[in-house]
Order: sequence, then C-alpha cells, then structure tokens
Amino acid sequence: MYAVIMAGGKGERLWPKSTHGKAKHVLAFGTKNVMIHETIRRLKQYFSAENVLLVTTKKQYPSLKPYISGLKRKNILLEPEGKDTAAAICLAALTIEKRSGNATMVVLPADHIIKDSKLFFKNLATAQRIAESDSCLVTMGIKPKYASTGYGYIETGRRSGASYMVKRFIEKPEKSRAEKFYKKKAFFWNSGIFIWRVGSILAALKRHMPTLYYALKDAVRSENRKGYSIKLANEYSRLNPVSIDYGVMEPTAKNKGQQLFCVKAGFDWVDIGSWSSVEEIYDKDSSGNIVLSSSTLLDVKNSIVIGERGHRIGVIGVKDLIIVQTKSGTLVCNKDDAQEVKKLVKKFQ
Repeated sequence: MYAVIMAGGKGERLWPKSTHGKAKHVLAFGTKNVMIHETIRRLKQYFSAENVLLVTTKKQYPSLKPYISGLKRKNILLEPEGKDTAAAICLAALTIEKRSGNATMVVLPADHIIKDSKLFFKNLATAQRIAESDSCLVTMGIKPKYASTGYGYIETGRRSGASYMVKRFIEKPEKSRAEKFYKKKAFFWNSGIFIWRVGSILAALKRHMPTLYYALKDAVRSENRKGYSIKLANEYSRLNPVSIDYGVMEPTAKNKGQQLFCVKAGFDWVDIGSWSSVEEIYDKDSSGNIVLSSSTLLDVKNSIVIGERGHRIGVIGVKDLIIVQTKSGTLVCNKDDAQEVKKLVKKFQ
C-alpha cells in the first residue's frame, strides 16, 4: 500500500502566516514540528519510506525541502504548476501504476492534525479492506462537531458492513444548510482522505476526466527519460484546475452503477483550512479568546489574536474578531468572514 501526500495548496485562507513563498504546510499549529513534517512522521509508523510519496509544485518545493528529508527523492513528484487535486492524484496514481501495478493507495493532505495515530491506522486498514474487495472508491468521513461552513460534506445512505454508501458530496455550505446537515446523522465532514486501488481511480479518471487522464498517461510513460519535464510541463499548461471532488467523486456518487463508500473516522481530526480552525486546537481563556501573541486585551470576547514574538498587540472593546500579525502583513476580520480571506489575497494580487 502507498501513501500519497498532497502538498500543493496555497493556503490563502491562512494569510498572512501563509504567503506566496511560505505555504501553510510549513506552519506549526498545536504541534512541535511543522505540519508536513508531522504528517510524514505519522505515516512512516505504518508505511515503509519506499511507499510514501509527496506531490507538490516546483514553486513550493524549495520551502518544503528542509522538512521532507525523510522521503526518497524519487518519491517527490513535482508538478510544473498547481492544477488542483485531480491532476495531482492522477499523476501519483499513474506513477504508482508504472512502478508497482494495481497497488492500493491512500491520498491525504499535508496539513491535517491527527493526534490518535493508532485509531487512524485502524480506520485506514478498514478502508483498505473495502477498497481491495471490489473496484470501488473509499473516503473517510468525519462526524461533525459543529455546523461548519469551512468544510465540504458527505451525505451517506445505507450501511454496508463497516462503511456507508455515499449519496452525494456537497461543497462548503452556507450557515443555514450547515446547521441542517449538523443535525442529521447521515452527514459527515469531507476529510479529503481517499483510499482506492490504482486501477479503480484511474478507471474513474478515464471515465469522468478523459482529457486529464490521457494527457498525463502519455507524459508519465516518459518518466526518467530525456525530455520528461518538458513534456509534463506542456501537458499541465493545457489542463484546467479541477478538484478530485468535483471531477470524480461527485459524478461517481450520482451514478448508481458505480460503488463509492464512506468509512466513519473515529480519530480526532482538524483540517487547518482557515483561521477559524484554530479554535479546534487551542484552549480559550475565560472570555472565550485564543491569544497566541504578546498581547494586552481589555474587554475583548470570543476573539483570536495571533502575533509574532516581540511584537505587542493591544486590543480594546471588540468581540468575534480574528487578528493576525506577521512581517508580511496584518489581518483583521470578523470570525464569520474567515473563509473570505482567500478573496482578500486575490485582491492583493
């Protein structure tokens, strides 16, 4: 079995900590080491170094390099440019197929915090058995802790052994829809962790995203040959960025003839996707604040204040704010607008 770590996201919702030259994978939240280092360390408890792959972009590789020394260089797959998760997964699956045939692979992001590794690997073994028992796709669902608007959702149907049939995938919802999903047992957060045989995901990519599939299949044939990087760059330049959820998982769920299952995760899980995720990691003070800085607060409630060491932040008479200070910039926003930081970054650009 192979583990494929996806580390191509820009982390724009975590500006100004995450910037163009410093992706969110090299930040530390509630852990001793940066997130990508923690992810690699966790996986190497279960997988051999030979079977752990990383997919990232050429631009992000230099900032990741100090933290990924535990990986073999041949297992670091460099995309010419970021084209979202469908392209990254297709590249990894084709590479594994070329090296090992129809192996099983788990795909997971580099920026998840998972504290209970033992339970994670137990759930992973369950998902592996399901994926290998038939030509099906498997995902892990997280039981919602609250009505989040920052996560996508999975609606499940009837139970099938240790898993549930998947009815549909739902993009990040508005607050009213999230509250409805939270109250129903059939809904899970979409963890972005997928398990399948290489042949199963490649068949799904060929069916639902043939342009992507054939473009990268042709390129990967020339891996380790002269001109491979140029050929791969040419193919990537013509691709449209599409997520695996939108390109494969959603249409697969709609097709009753195809098998798609969800395993309920039992481990603690946090996806550091926006500043609101910080509330799932750190303890709050008596006023509901999370303070990770040299700060003085007067009459401040339910706020997040983060700053760099040695920089004093004074806050008076506010509530429900996110304040983040770094050398790259300063963010001030309402907690309800945490998902909008990405739009702000695009305005800067």
